[in-house]
Amino acid sequence: MVSGGDMKTKRFARAASHLPRRGHVLVTVTVVDENGFTSQYETVEAPVGALRDGVAAIHLAAIDAGADAADRSA
Repeated sequence: MVSGGDMKTKRFARAASHLPRRGHVLVTVTVVDENGFTSQYETVEAPVGALRDGVAAIHLAAIDAGADAADRSA
């Protein structure tokens, strides 16, 4: 039987020592390219709207890449 005191919780390290301003987010981007090289960009504080625009652009690019791959395999 395991008592409640024996259970451990996983704690995540904070990305930065401060919280973002209201209406902003802290963003860290990690990229793994086609050759397996990993690049991690510095954490930046950005407006929420810029994050939404960036994520939307990434989604559109992923949809286009998926459609191109489907066309090549057909």
